[in-house]
Amino acid sequence: MAQYGTPAYGMQPYGSPINIGDIVDKYRVERVLGVGAMGLVAAGRHTTLDQVVAIKFLIEHKFGTPEESIQRFLAEARAAAKIESDYVCRVSDVGMLSSGIPFMIMEYLEGNDLEEEIMNRGPLDFGEACDYVLQALDAIAAAHSLGVVHRDLKPANLFLARRPDGSRRVKVLDFGISKADGVGKQRITRETRSLGTPAYMPPEQVREPMTVDHRADLWALGAILYEVITGQMAFVGNTVKEVLDRVMFEEPCPMPQLRPDVPPQLVYAVQRALTRDRDQRWPSAAMFARAISPFGSVGVVGALANVQREVGSLSRISAVSAVRLAPALAPALAPPSGTQPPPSSRRPQDVYEQNRRHIVVQGWTAQQSRKRQERGILLGVVAALFLAGAVAVALYFFVPIKVQRPLRSSPPRSVHPAPNSSGLAPR
Repeated sequence: MAQYGTPAYGMQPYGSPINIGDIVDKYRVERVLGVGAMGLVAAGRHTTLDQVVAIKFLIEHKFGTPEESIQRFLAEARAAAKIESDYVCRVSDVGMLSSGIPFMIMEYLEGNDLEEEIMNRGPLDFGEACDYVLQALDAIAAAHSLGVVHRDLKPANLFLARRPDGSRRVKVLDFGISKADGVGKQRITRETRSLGTPAYMPPEQVREPMTVDHRADLWALGAILYEVITGQMAFVGNTVKEVLDRVMFEEPCPMPQLRPDVPPQLVYAVQRALTRDRDQRWPSAAMFARAISPFGSVGVVGALANVQREVGSLSRISAVSAVRLAPALAPALAPPSGTQPPPSSRRPQDVYEQNRRHIVVQGWTAQQSRKRQERGILLGVVAALFLAGAVAVALYFFVPIKVQRPLRSSPPRSVHPAPNSSGLAPR
């Protein structure tokens, strides 16, 4: 995302639908906060109440027709407005410029997103990592109770907003590709397209996007928790296809290989969230939150109103009781025989961005799946030969290739200047 400092009064950033100083509804535009793939966010001030807000404008239509983009933009506003959670960025109004460009009035936030936090600091301690994901889970529990599935959860959409007391609170952003139950023929996303960010999309979102339900968000939050604990994304690759292949067919590097001190019950919680069979994942955001709550701070855990509404008080859950959630973990947590930790090398920034990028996956067909299945059958035959004693034949015709996933050291900061006063940024 391109970041901007405070433009001089009256200047119009390239591609902007507004000028600094313009009046939008009841708000005077003061500065540009950021520009994303499809939108621009500006800071505005109420002309009477002196209240500062963020104003988001839709300026591009990259993932559909203009009509679809506008519908999706308005659906984002409706979804965010009706979710009652302290951990969702509030939307208070929508409107349309005379030029036909839609806008929404949003809560103004100062701080940075979780993606930037990981890039700058690397792996976080368990308590801080779980606090952030717990707050996101409470927001998503509220969304799911209304039949809203986010579908694009990632570190960039979890904003760490600074509060007056110096603490930070997660605000879930960007319900732009969210899916609401019961929309019938009003669905915006076409069946042949899968919108999302490759490294955080569950297999069903790649394969059959119209069948996605609330468990897709739990997969994404599992991938986020994996990343904030280990400092490495669960699924990485040099191309979008590589990332999607790994999402569909490969397991992430075992967490204990990347961080040996990670508690087994936390490993189990993440593994269950990242189960390809969604029926075997956590059944709800609240249950996922319950599993990791022993590692969260007392203040955060006690404030999870939507989670506790479903599963009851979390105050008496301890790390000891959490172990009971994880049956017979030892085999699952043990690294595969003969595997080595990935090399500790810095991943190039362009590869890092490739894995983060929001994309449209066109035409994912059963052909890719069949190729992988055929490859799996071949591996099975080789294994049978090996077990039958044909070791020489197996070694001659097949040498397994091990794909190493590089560790992500903190990538360099963006070369774009940051805004003078940090605020909400579109993703």
